[in-house]
Amino acid sequence: MKKVLLIFCCLLTASLGSAEYRIDLDWDEFMGECNGFISGTINNEYEYVDGVSSASAFKGKLKSLGEGHSKTAKQSFIIDSQQGFFSFWIKDKFADDEMNADMNLIKKAKPKVKVYKDGKFYQEVLVPAFPGLACKVFELDAATGDIMQLHKFYPRTKIIIGRVGNALNDEGLEDVEVVLVDQTKQIQRTKTSKEGLFHFSVSIGKYDLYFKKDGFIRTTASARMHADEMPRELLISMSPEVEEFRIVLSWGLKPRDLDAHLSGPRPNGEDFHIWYRHRVKIGGRDFLDRDDTNSYGPETITIYKPAKGIYKYSVHDYSNRKRSNSARLSLSNALVQIYGNNKLLAIFEIPARQRGNCWHVFEINEAHEIIPINKLTFVEDEREIHNN
Repeated sequence: MKKVLLIFCCLLTASLGSAEYRIDLDWDEFMGECNGFISGTINNEYEYVDGVSSASAFKGKLKSLGEGHSKTAKQSFIIDSQQGFFSFWIKDKFADDEMNADMNLIKKAKPKVKVYKDGKFYQEVLVPAFPGLACKVFELDAATGDIMQLHKFYPRTKIIIGRVGNALNDEGLEDVEVVLVDQTKQIQRTKTSKEGLFHFSVSIGKYDLYFKKDGFIRTTASARMHADEMPRELLISMSPEVEEFRIVLSWGLKPRDLDAHLSGPRPNGEDFHIWYRHRVKIGGRDFLDRDDTNSYGPETITIYKPAKGIYKYSVHDYSNRKRSNSARLSLSNALVQIYGNNKLLAIFEIPARQRGNCWHVFEINEAHEIIPINKLTFVEDEREIHNN
């Protein structure tokens, strides 16, 4: 099983302007009972509504009409905002992790989702018949109308679920010790399965996670369970022990193809700029250990025997390279880990809810110090990423 449990994905790209959106959820009530959730962020504020009762969030910009209050569907939601990012989820109304963990309830109910723009039909979203207690259906960028279908099914609701892989070859790492610590310093422990999978049952709050395995450099991560109690997914890459600088990029389901770019000095004093489409050897070594073009990563670069000079590292959204207003790179959950001297030196998380197809992450100066940049821009030509 690769990457995560029970994932099906497809991509819908729409070039729409700001508008009012209505999302209708319907299902076969003789076979099951569904409940829709919409969570969102506007200006870094997080709120949500569910479909059972009439409710509003973000001062009325996000609304649930409540069951029985719509003529078009069993549950209806309105998004009336020119900014913000919104996620639409489906859960079975009567399923939960403890009392009724029937993985086929959503599947039996055959949910259907229709999206309208300014009162006109826009798109029907077909939810595949997969097992799971929760399904993340799509994400919406309200500023552009860009909709990204995900169809990600999860075996539980209130969980942090993840996978640990080898940064050099992406093979799942078995028997990684995973420690989860909550805000009150309570601890849970587990070990990864043969495929590198792990999960924890959690309640609302923020959590820190620590990963340890012999022969690999220890790493950390964090996650938050929001009030909507929807699953949180982590993809962790662990580096084998290494003295040199090793840079590991990982990300989520979409975009499919992110490219790591590294420029810097050659031993002879000339400069280089490497990425997947321009792989060259520096001092006889290929610095790009692993490229990934099919979601998640990792994409790994090792700087063998650093030369004197400045190194620059960036991440380019090749999938959306022509879209100057795209926020998909910012929504990718991209994470960069930097290792060296057999320890984790730094972690960078993609800046949230920004537009641009290139993430300028950091530089390494002549003293081999890591200098954060952490800025998103748009670049027309990937060959020019480090030319300014």
